[in-house]
Amino acid sequence: MTNGRSALALMRFASLRAACGSLSRFARLVILASSLFSSALAAPHAFESLFPAGGQIGSKVETLVSGKGLEKETLLVWSSDPHVVVLAGDKPKKFFLNIAKDAVPGPCLIRLYNEADASPPRIIEVGQFEEVLEKEPNDTLADAKKAEGKMNLTFNGVLEKAGDVDTFAIRAQKGKRIRFDLHGYALGSPMDPAMRLLNERGVEIAAGHDTHNLDPRIEYTPAADGALFVQLFAFAHPPAADVAFKGSASHVYRLAVTDEAKAVTNLSEPGKITLPAVLNGCISKAAEEDAYTFTAKKGDDLQISVRAQRMRSLLDATLRIEDETGKSLQQADDADKDSLDPTLRWKAPKDGEFKLIVGDRFQHGSAEHLYELTVKPFVASLTATLDTHAYRQEAGKSVEVKVTVKTNGTYAGKIKAQAVQLPMGVTAESVDVPVKGGEVKLTLKAAAEVVANQAPFAVEIVTSAPDAVETVTASYPIPFTEPRGDLLIMADTHPWLTVVAKKP
Repeated sequence: MTNGRSALALMRFASLRAACGSLSRFARLVILASSLFSSALAAPHAFESLFPAGGQIGSKVETLVSGKGLEKETLLVWSSDPHVVVLAGDKPKKFFLNIAKDAVPGPCLIRLYNEADASPPRIIEVGQFEEVLEKEPNDTLADAKKAEGKMNLTFNGVLEKAGDVDTFAIRAQKGKRIRFDLHGYALGSPMDPAMRLLNERGVEIAAGHDTHNLDPRIEYTPAADGALFVQLFAFAHPPAADVAFKGSASHVYRLAVTDEAKAVTNLSEPGKITLPAVLNGCISKAAEEDAYTFTAKKGDDLQISVRAQRMRSLLDATLRIEDETGKSLQQADDADKDSLDPTLRWKAPKDGEFKLIVGDRFQHGSAEHLYELTVKPFVASLTATLDTHAYRQEAGKSVEVKVTVKTNGTYAGKIKAQAVQLPMGVTAESVDVPVKGGEVKLTLKAAAEVVANQAPFAVEIVTSAPDAVETVTASYPIPFTEPRGDLLIMADTHPWLTVVAKKP
């Protein structure tokens, strides 16, 4: 069922995006791709996807991996979550996810590896609801009706060929709000998905495209009991001039359908606050702003930040500081090219009362426009980014690990970078990091008789000031082409090291 004015509108929208480029906020993220993700382009591409890309807590799930040449390999699997154990099956490309009963819902990473190399990590997801695999054919309403599902479950599917449209039927209850949340792009699938909701007559009653990333979300309250149909299709990502629906074995997705009320607790009422403070709020309606009043003394040095996009909120937050007369003293939108959430460092110009005002950049609002506001004394902090996700070490040779350290202030003590959790026979001396940050190189050296090994290691940045010692673990950005919003996991602290022994 690909007809309908909404589907046509979505195709026109995709055509404009492909032909003219995306909106400015998307453009900034494309620029980010060239700087953060360039090192990943030369990485192995054999492991392209896994289906289904997750499972329910306490279950054992049979999965199949997709990628070229995998049927000829003897592969092992690493998982970033000890509660998710991945075991090889009895056939090539078949694996089993053993998800523990005490696992926590959310994403984790897995890698395929052998003696010679390791794949880039892929994202899978641990869910809390019953899991259902799509059954083809499911292009039409009649097909979907045969496999009508109940509420509070996760559909697992793949848009496996060009022009593919997947349709699912669910039994809805009058007055009970339903949430349809699709993860496709967020899993790392090369897709720009769209979704529409139809009634029993096939009439479109709601549609969704982009949210905080390219994945759609729909919320709908039925006016009567009965069946509803949700249809999924996808455009190309990265964008292409051809705006036809796309598909492949890597167009894997997970669709959660729930009517459980979303728990929102500890929402702070705007008003007088005492510092330091961590507040949870919501911009619940259009053009609304939340104002928090606080007292500061001249010279007070504060670090103020809003977390919204990073918690999958619909809020595109803005932050503003005003004095008692309403004069704007400082404001922030995006923190930098890496973050769409605002943050700022502010020094009080005098004793008195001031206001912190949180709003939405486009003056939108809803129950989904949630945020967390943090106000605390400024303390110097740092971040550290690795140049790639995996390294290959040959016996008797050296390999460089580049680390870019960024600081938001000057440290009183020393900063050192060190490699830890290295396998036996591989060593690396720590290196000094400039107090203002910068790029440094760690040299990993392998002994001539080193034993073959494949495992993650870590790079730590250690600051030693007179009054404290702080350790930050460096991370690498998840390899992905042209990011247009967050994946479920954007960075990981487990770079991979393949140690190759000398041939006998």
